[in-house]
Amino acid sequence: MLELTLQFLAITLFLEVTPGPAVLFVLYQSAFSFRNALAGILGLLTSNIIWISLVATGLGLVLTQTPVIFNGLRYIGAAYLVYLGYKIIRYGIGKPHADENTQVGNYKSNGSSYRRGMFTSLSNPKALLFFMALFPQFTRPEFFIHDIFYFGAIKMLCLAVVMTSYALMGRRVFNYLGESPWTNTISRVLGGGIIVAAIAVARG
Repeated sequence: MLELTLQFLAITLFLEVTPGPAVLFVLYQSAFSFRNALAGILGLLTSNIIWISLVATGLGLVLTQTPVIFNGLRYIGAAYLVYLGYKIIRYGIGKPHADENTQVGNYKSNGSSYRRGMFTSLSNPKALLFFMALFPQFTRPEFFIHDIFYFGAIKMLCLAVVMTSYALMGRRVFNYLGESPWTNTISRVLGGGIIVAAIAVARG
């Protein structure tokens, strides 16, 4: 079991470190505050609980084997990522709008970061395919449910550690840049990256 755990840990850490929509989202949230980034990470973790639960209960197989439902989720998710990327490009972090740039630590702002973190992860149903392909490689048939949640917990721990590291790095960068024009430039590049990811999700 130790060998399987180390192998799973190595694969998961590599995948979490690789930049994707979640990484870009956390970096963007760090431009507002570290607390916003943490709230976004909690949202990402919540969505991972949902994906893992679907795999453990077998509902994930139902979703992936029903093209109408799966493709519908895929296109809705891609549309959400495009919307999120557009808002980041359109507003950057310098213009107050909606509840994005409220005072640091504002509860409503943190709640928004949490919800967007959850939706950012849920917007890519291909993550469910990833979980369904990866987890069975490390589970024992007689302890399937137990192992799913065991490796799921490891996956979430890796996610939390890696994303928190990105949040700290992003916070340091944005603190250094201050009111520099580069601040909004970087945030809009992150938004563009999210739109590119949305296209990849839509294309399947």
